[in-house]
Amino acid sequence: MVGCSSKNENTGNTANEGAANTETATNAANTTNTATNTEEAPAENASDLQGATVKIGLWWDGADPRLLEEKDRGPAEDEQIALIEAAEKKYNCKIEFVKFGDYGKYVENLTTTSLAGDPFADVVVLELFWSFPSLVNKGFILPIDDMLDLSDPKYISWMKAGGSFQGKQYGFIDSPPSPYGIFYNKKLVQQLGIEDPYELQKSGNWTWDKFRELAKAATKDSDGDGKTDVFGFIGDLKVSTSQFVYGNKGSYDQDENGNMKFNMDSANTLQGLQLVSDMYNVDKSIIQPAPQDGNDKAFIAGKGVMYGGFSWELGGLKDNMKDTELGYVFFPKAPNASDYTSYTPYGNMYMVSKYSKHPEVAMKIMDEISLGGKLKELAVEGWKNQFTPEALDTRTQMYDKIGYAGSYIAIPDADKLVDGVLKDITEGKVAPATAVEKIKSQFESGIAKLQADSK
Repeated sequence: MVGCSSKNENTGNTANEGAANTETATNAANTTNTATNTEEAPAENASDLQGATVKIGLWWDGADPRLLEEKDRGPAEDEQIALIEAAEKKYNCKIEFVKFGDYGKYVENLTTTSLAGDPFADVVVLELFWSFPSLVNKGFILPIDDMLDLSDPKYISWMKAGGSFQGKQYGFIDSPPSPYGIFYNKKLVQQLGIEDPYELQKSGNWTWDKFRELAKAATKDSDGDGKTDVFGFIGDLKVSTSQFVYGNKGSYDQDENGNMKFNMDSANTLQGLQLVSDMYNVDKSIIQPAPQDGNDKAFIAGKGVMYGGFSWELGGLKDNMKDTELGYVFFPKAPNASDYTSYTPYGNMYMVSKYSKHPEVAMKIMDEISLGGKLKELAVEGWKNQFTPEALDTRTQMYDKIGYAGSYIAIPDADKLVDGVLKDITEGKVAPATAVEKIKSQFESGIAKLQADSK
């Protein structure tokens, strides 16, 4: 859907928007058309924008389905065009998708145009770590709790998990980002005689202990030259570690109540870091050294049984592993977890500019031109041609089980400090508690700076 979408997981919604249902939008349009000069007319007129343009800002091409040639449109594009036309008629406005393509200056463009009294868009796509706490505290975006009925089940769990801040909802989205899970080589699993991760997941027994056991059993010197050439696990160390930390109810930068605080020294976080340390240094089941040509290529080459990857990577893996059946599961359930969850450090959502001349109407329009629950239906239908039935089960569950693990990126230097901790506990063989204590002061200084700069 948004920034992390992929052709391999394309739902057909090239407008990259979220959505309500057609019937609602159509009925609303009909209500407008039949409005008469009754006592209810003033309320209806309050939403009459008198031909004004409502702008939706983003940094990529292809957002407006109306720009597609008819031969290139699918059912999703046709439906969303109908919703856009209905909204334009209902609110007496024009809807325009505005691209500002310089990602590095995107926030500067929003703040500069806003302070000049004319924000480049009424509804803008923003990275979550741009928005919280900086843009919220500086008053550039508005909460949407009073604009939409958020009790409506059409609003997905990811929107509420990632788009809320200090008890208020700011983000709007109708499709979650690509989840991060574990691909595994079913052929190697069978050859090694180890338990199948999907069967363990299905039975509720896909735990840290079982994951570590399988990874250790799968780590082999297959050619007898004294060097390990098949590892139990391959994956991006930072994103993979976040699955263990956040899945265990830990965090890098928030306490248990969601308040910004250095939290890498909490028991739950250290437990996740310790798992990585043990697998890397004791079991040596995590590939080492890191492949110079990429973790995915190492997995494709048969150097690993399990591979941590985003779901959109499936297409590339299948293209290069044509004779290999690939399984896909969540990261294992942590000791403090009650369910399987995929955590993403990335995410962006639509947010309403405080400086918009009609913020509430703009948000309602955004809601009404979205495809809502139909996006999941379209997505699942597309995945049927890509995933095996077992992997499809996992991917479908992931749609509603994604959490956010990227708020620390907003803190100055925190991203590099986390990198340093991970390098210390793996390559440096430093105890997690020691590695964390080493960066605590600098991390806390970054938090203080962010909070001061966000006032």
